[in-house]
Amino acid sequence: MTLSRRRLSTLLLVLLLVGLGGVLTLIDQRDVGLPGPVPTGETGEPDYYLENARLTRFDATGRAYQHLTTPRLAHTPDDDITRLETPRARLDDKQGRTWLATADKGRLEAGGNPLVLVGDAKLQAPEEGWQVESDVLHYDADTYHAWSDSRATLRQHRQHASGDRLDAWIDTGRMRLNGDVQGFHPPISPQGGT
Repeated sequence: MTLSRRRLSTLLLVLLLVGLGGVLTLIDQRDVGLPGPVPTGETGEPDYYLENARLTRFDATGRAYQHLTTPRLAHTPDDDITRLETPRARLDDKQGRTWLATADKGRLEAGGNPLVLVGDAKLQAPEEGWQVESDVLHYDADTYHAWSDSRATLRQHRQHASGDRLDAWIDTGRMRLNGDVQGFHPPISPQGGT
């Protein structure tokens, strides 16, 4: 009888190990997304890249003032530039107002400043209803200055104006368009609306 109990115990142990191995195999086969290929280009190979990244910058007092999200970023040490795919930024000015920025591509220049947005770049002030659109938009987080050396359009509700260059200081809400400025400002109706 001791031999058959021993066989039964061994058989149960083998079945338990096979079952445990099957469970571990199923856990290992979960749908875990594999990273894409390492980005390369004329600027060299990155020393790191991140997927589904969220970055937050803080000022000297510890206040968060710049938040970036991107599906992928890559940093190249040769030029100290961080490249971003479809970046979305939240920029907080000194008065606590929130500005939102998006683009097809972006980069943080050497040292992490300025942020450069490229391709369908937009900067919005949701509380005031302002939106700036340009092909390339620069933003210096230290001076709260956004600018574009390419054609830019400034919109608020039904009015809009465009020019060859834009300067905006988001901490003061001051904006300036230069060069071939054209705009549309709807007339005010006698009832006081537009």
